[in-house]
Amino acid sequence: MKALLAIALMITLASSSQAQELKYIDAPKFESQIFLYDEHSDADINYEQWYEIQGRGQFVRNVKVPTLIPYLPDEAKSNGAAIIIAPGGAFLHHTFGSGGYEAAEWFKSQGFATFILKYRVEETPRDEAEYQAYAAEKMAGYRAGGRSGSYAPATPDYAYEDMNAAVKLVRERAAEFRIKPDRVGIVGFSAGALMAVYNAESAPADCKADFIGSIYGQLVMREMPDKLPPLFAAMSSDDELSGQSGFEVIQAWQKRGVAELHLYGLGGHNFGMGHKPFTSYLWPEQFMAWLRMLKLIDTE
Repeated sequence: MKALLAIALMITLASSSQAQELKYIDAPKFESQIFLYDEHSDADINYEQWYEIQGRGQFVRNVKVPTLIPYLPDEAKSNGAAIIIAPGGAFLHHTFGSGGYEAAEWFKSQGFATFILKYRVEETPRDEAEYQAYAAEKMAGYRAGGRSGSYAPATPDYAYEDMNAAVKLVRERAAEFRIKPDRVGIVGFSAGALMAVYNAESAPADCKADFIGSIYGQLVMREMPDKLPPLFAAMSSDDELSGQSGFEVIQAWQKRGVAELHLYGLGGHNFGMGHKPFTSYLWPEQFMAWLRMLKLIDTE
């Protein structure tokens, strides 16, 4: 069961010891968060359910009001680029640990104007036991699809809209965030990676990111435009959700833009920013080297 939780963090907590690991908490206070849309109610904001799982960090589900949570570097350290972080969670919740807070702090330390996107997710049962059963059934289907290499969770329209709105907002406020408007990227984890790739394939020009980081996202072939922004993809070959999807997307991307794939031998799903001894811990620095190679960040 712990392995499944590491994969998706939404499998039912069947034993009493595991149930004790989950603790509901008050919503964190993000004083500088930016609402994507003007209209939002306190009732919708308070509908969110935040919780912690021991050793795995914070999570939130039943998000109805999308926001950007900024992590802005000192002006002297700014590299001129922005990164929007899209956490994973199979569109049922957000994983705010390694693929959220930790990622945001790291990218900020590298000079990026960084924003965690708290996008809308599927409304799920508020009762914990009912939610566990619902999530377990969903994940069983996703794992079966991952093993077949031909299926990934469909990006809900509202999540796709939130991603596009986030890119547009950051680009329009580029001067305020001390970035260049043609250097707005997305780094997505798992479900967030699906959103990032979908943005690159389908978003209007003013909402489309300038570069994409797909971190353990399923690479499932869809219709593509003639031109695509640069793509950096990282996953583990033993990832039962994403590692079996093959490289058809990468091959198609090569014909339409720049694509770089890092397939690590071990590490499974949900490795976040990476941890030794698995070589996936190298991906953040490799991503930075890739951005420097493409001159997508200032290096002086």
